[in-house]
Amino acid sequence: MARGPRTRAALATIALVGALAATACTETVQRAATGPAPTDPAGDAVPVTAPDGAVIEGHGGEEASFGTVPDEPIAADGEPLRVGMINQEDTPLGSFPELRLAVEAGIEWINTELGGVDGRPLELDACITNFSVERSQACAQQMVADDVVAVIGGIDITSNGSIPILEQNDLPYVGGIPVNLDEERSPVSFQFSGGTAGAFTAFAWYAAEELGAEHLAVVYAEYPPIQTAARDYGVAVAENLGVERVDEVAFGLSTTDFLPVLSEASAGDPDAILFGAADTSCLPVMQGARDLGITAPIFLVGACAAPSILAEAGPAASEGRIFNVEGRIAAEAASTEGVDADLYNLAVLKYGDGLAPAGAGTVTFRGLMNLYAVMTDLGADDVSPEAIIERFRDSVDVPSFNGHPYTCATPQVPGLPALCAPQQVLVEQRDGALHEISDGWVPVPEILAEHG
Repeated sequence: MARGPRTRAALATIALVGALAATACTETVQRAATGPAPTDPAGDAVPVTAPDGAVIEGHGGEEASFGTVPDEPIAADGEPLRVGMINQEDTPLGSFPELRLAVEAGIEWINTELGGVDGRPLELDACITNFSVERSQACAQQMVADDVVAVIGGIDITSNGSIPILEQNDLPYVGGIPVNLDEERSPVSFQFSGGTAGAFTAFAWYAAEELGAEHLAVVYAEYPPIQTAARDYGVAVAENLGVERVDEVAFGLSTTDFLPVLSEASAGDPDAILFGAADTSCLPVMQGARDLGITAPIFLVGACAAPSILAEAGPAASEGRIFNVEGRIAAEAASTEGVDADLYNLAVLKYGDGLAPAGAGTVTFRGLMNLYAVMTDLGADDVSPEAIIERFRDSVDVPSFNGHPYTCATPQVPGLPALCAPQQVLVEQRDGALHEISDGWVPVPEILAEHG
């Protein structure tokens, strides 16, 4: 049966969602591995079951991105501070309840162990949208009517309905997975991610500078946010770095057979292939490349490095496959990132009601914790939408939960000012584990400033 325009757009956007879910940090992906007594890259045992005691037990006095971890749990019992959330669920065109569940787990942890904000608990006002502009508008209007101090982003595929209303009412939209240019450009949106623009920039830079590529194929879906990322950032960076030949290969929104796409991309024997596809595309791309005997490195978004996908792909995931992620996995990663990673895993296991730590929920949890850090720094009496917006707009190198420090004071990605932390880490699968191949963070803002 032929698919209509609405269904094709949904398929493309769901693929983009998978691409942007690359922001799920690989520390968490590593810790979701199956098997007995898994360890982190430093060789230490990692938690695989919910703790019997408090999440913060054993971490008291340590420095996390949001401040010093308390020695003992502190319960919040004052007047609640209400925060909103808009997330798409309950629709066959893409349902992402794990993003909301991660935020709910984080709020329960904050209220139960971290003392809320000056003793005031956070209260979540969640609104579910369903791939409808009208429903997204209604959710934004609900946020305004309910006097929330900020809206935590989930996935709002029809954010062209919600973002304008949040802008008109000066309500900050914090974190989440931006799937449209609306969230990436809005002056009230603050995203702790590089999205596909950050991914393509890092891919092109690494292929040109570290692999010495002279011929690249850049492959992308025919959908505006993906096209913008591929052309304006990936292709532009590659050409400005002196790559002699850059072939663009676009594929249709409803593509399921990637063998013809891969055949076109590999024509002329490129030195590397940058592939902007994710979710259900990951397996057919990796397996198809193996079937076709493609030996060039293939760069894929971090969503394709999910444990379940890597396990199903088997050897096809370990033959020159490079993934972008937005969290360190090396043993030498900053100490605050290590503390954040431990606390995240434990908090989700204890308060997540069966939610698995690995997955895109890391993104919304990060947004919540970065908002929480701003609110605690402001103090409960001074928390307001205006104060939160001002604090984010003035931010320079502020610690981000389990990620690279964020800067929203100046645009980090030209044309997409809401992407406040676009830095990436590149990894590959070897011996059943992900290993960093970039020298720490790929400096996306600096690359774009010089070669964008």
